[in-house]
Amino acid sequence: MSERSTRRRFLARAGAVAASAVVPVERLFAHAHETRQPRARVVIARDEKLTRGEVAEHGELVRKLLDASVQKLTNAPDAARAWRQFFTPTNRIGIKVNTLGLTTQPAVVEALVAGLRQAGVPAQNIIIWDRFDEELEQAGFKLNRAGDGVQCRGTQARRSSSGYQERVETSGQIGSCFSRIVAEQVDTLVCVPVLKDHNLAGVSLGMKNFYGAIHNPNKYHENNCDPYVVDVVSHRFIRPKWKLTVCDATRAQYHAGPGRHPGYAWPFGGLIVSGDFVAADAVAADLLEKQRKEQGLKTLAEEQRPARHIATAAARGLGMADLGRIERVEV
Repeated sequence: MSERSTRRRFLARAGAVAASAVVPVERLFAHAHETRQPRARVVIARDEKLTRGEVAEHGELVRKLLDASVQKLTNAPDAARAWRQFFTPTNRIGIKVNTLGLTTQPAVVEALVAGLRQAGVPAQNIIIWDRFDEELEQAGFKLNRAGDGVQCRGTQARRSSSGYQERVETSGQIGSCFSRIVAEQVDTLVCVPVLKDHNLAGVSLGMKNFYGAIHNPNKYHENNCDPYVVDVVSHRFIRPKWKLTVCDATRAQYHAGPGRHPGYAWPFGGLIVSGDFVAADAVAADLLEKQRKEQGLKTLAEEQRPARHIATAAARGLGMADLGRIERVEV
């Protein structure tokens, strides 16, 4: 067989193979869609009743919303089994609340404690905490530093600052002493921030809430608190322990935070719940941005305070920030 004939046969076969390898456009788009499937789930649970009166008047409703949210996260057949997918009876759990400005509602924390108890966590294994005793009391929490049952205390008790470790821990660009509560006394964390604006970081949500775990947060507010927020939560005292975010959105604030400003109050009437703390912050920040737009305000970026730490956290592999890859489930 001539060389020319052999070459023609080779090219014909190659063309047939190439033709068989052509993928219809529809299949290409289908494949692209598959690669963009959600990798994180965030539950948004709302009830218009929560916007009326005081949140404390709706304790049972808050418990039902939180139970339903955890079930949606896990696809468990009932609330008790859903909670047990996150927590075990041997866990020592620290509930980090926010008591600065617009504060975490005690009714939300009570609902969370009820969920932990469904998972079999003993009451004495639970600590509700923030920086200061005084701020916890002002936010409506009842201190319990030594008694039986659920503990509630600040890292800094009255006239004392001995609640921080003496050794300075480094993480990225921070150098801080961490609260002994998060460093030594718990092995599991639940973060209960508030859905609110922040005048420097853009938003004060789950990740920013852990500025309350270090002794010197005042040092880390340049560049919209980025990357310092992420440096804090990346530390071994926080990231491996953080299992669940329950963002208190019963009462929110879309501008002039983190201090309380009733003129920008937003009765959202709900909760934002996720096992991915970056995704929880990303969705909450998006909700705040949309509310700001509805109220005729500039975007956070236009005000030179974008919530850049959320993207930084995602870039470091701490969770999902791409809204197109986060599954939002409404309850």
